[in-house]
Amino acid sequence: MTNFFEDFLLNLGFSWTLAKYLPYVICLLLGLLLFRIWVKVVFRWWLKILVLTVVCSLPFGLYFFFYPIYQPDIYNTAYIPKILPEKLPSKTTLAVVVLPGCPYCAETTSEMNRLALQNKKLQIVYYFISEDPESVRIFRKNLDRRIGIQSGIDATRWMLAAEGVFPSYLLFDNKQLKRAWHNTSFGVRALDELRAYK
Repeated sequence: MTNFFEDFLLNLGFSWTLAKYLPYVICLLLGLLLFRIWVKVVFRWWLKILVLTVVCSLPFGLYFFFYPIYQPDIYNTAYIPKILPEKLPSKTTLAVVVLPGCPYCAETTSEMNRLALQNKKLQIVYYFISEDPESVRIFRKNLDRRIGIQSGIDATRWMLAAEGVFPSYLLFDNKQLKRAWHNTSFGVRALDELRAYK
C-alpha cells in the first residue's frame, strides 16, 4: 500500500522505487536543516553531537515508523513454482493468485489498478482459488475494467503454483513463466520490473 506522498510522486510519473525512497531523502534533508538551525543556538560540542543525532534522525525515524521499508522493497527476489496450471496465458500476463476473504489480497487492487495504467501491454488477471461470488463481486467493484477475474478455473493447480501463499504473482509471456513472487517478496522493485516489462 502506498501513502499520500508516494501516491503524489507516482502521479507525477516517478518510478515505484523512487516514490518509496524520495520521502526518506527529504526527511534526512529536513533533519540536516533542523540541525543547522539548532547548531547556531547551541555552542557546546557534546551537545551539538547529541542534537545532530536526535534532530537529524527524528524526521527520518518518524516517517519510517509510520511507513517502513520492507525487505521486498530492497531485494527483488522471486521463486520457481514446482507446479503450474495446465492452461497458461498466451499473452503477456501477470496472474495474481488470490484467496477469497484474504485481507492482503484485497489490498492489491490499488497497486494493480495503477500498474494497469502504467503498462498497458501487460494483461493482469486475478485467479481465485475457490468460487465465492461475493468476493468476486467486491474485487470486480474495486478493480479497473481492464483487469480480468477468473474464479474456480484449475483452482487446485493455481493454489499449488502459489505454494499456499496469497497473494502470489506469476508473470507469463507466450505460455512461459518468466517470474513469480510471493506476497512476502513482492515490493517496489518488482512493480518497477513489471512497469517496464515489454
